[in-house]
Amino acid sequence: MRKFKGLLALLVVFALMFSLAACSTNNATKPQDTSQTATETVKTQFPLKVTDFLGREVTIEKEPQRIVSLAPSTTELIYALGAGNKVVGVTDFDNYPPEVKDVPKVGGFKGPNVEAITAQKPDIIFASTLSGKEQMESLEKMGIPVVMLEAKNIDQIYQSIRIIGQITGTEKKGEELIKQMQDKIKEINDKVKELPKVSVFYLVSLDGNWTAGKGTFIDELINLAGGKNVAEDVNGWAQYSVEELVKKNPDVIITSPHAGDVKDIKNMAGYKDTNAVKNDKVFVISNDDIISRASNRIVLGLEEIAKFLHPEAFK
Repeated sequence: MRKFKGLLALLVVFALMFSLAACSTNNATKPQDTSQTATETVKTQFPLKVTDFLGREVTIEKEPQRIVSLAPSTTELIYALGAGNKVVGVTDFDNYPPEVKDVPKVGGFKGPNVEAITAQKPDIIFASTLSGKEQMESLEKMGIPVVMLEAKNIDQIYQSIRIIGQITGTEKKGEELIKQMQDKIKEINDKVKELPKVSVFYLVSLDGNWTAGKGTFIDELINLAGGKNVAEDVNGWAQYSVEELVKKNPDVIITSPHAGDVKDIKNMAGYKDTNAVKNDKVFVISNDDIISRASNRIVLGLEEIAKFLHPEAFK
């Protein structure tokens, strides 16, 4: 159980399950002129005031040249926007893109290391509520602006991209990235939206029978992929009774590489009685990160799930 608690804690960090996100998001994005190069930057006027995901107005006095990111998803977005060369500190959990392995680590399971952060002399810190309220307040008192990013759905990933783009002068690249995501989501959804909904159970871990309920990226992806999450009756990460699972009788079970052995799942009491197991419809996602991190790679997770549920639409 101790091993699972560690896994769950890591998953929670990766999934960025936030309960304090306060900003609304704009669902409509106008098509952008993408004729210029992706590396072009837009000159942002400083001092710059931005409103973060906690509804706080944060003033950034000068253009940041040294960035600390305390969430793997935010790190991925910074690199995707072409500002990765400015990142001087990340967490132990950051593993993408590959070059991030060479960036100094300033936080881990025990939270952010304030001394390690200040040693990097950051101009700005991108944080989340998982970063530690007291630590972030102490850094703000030192005059370092802290911007909280709390995306918990795809629309809010777009919002994160726009905020980071504005701060780093990569707004045009940000709109291109958003357009790419929207186009990919539409392409996938168009292939499955007229097909019958497939009932799905996502298994986070056999140890405790944990699942991903309403309010998780996984739930949103299942719906976009032409499925129906049988665990939509619970919120967030939750333990789900095997009896209820048998009653819901999912057509497909999707799990992660760390959830447990597929053979164990297929032979486990209750599971073996489901349509998913009987029809050999138990699938393993290639990478937890592409379904739980609030980054542009979420569309890769959507495509994998859609192919699990409706392989006929992708032939």
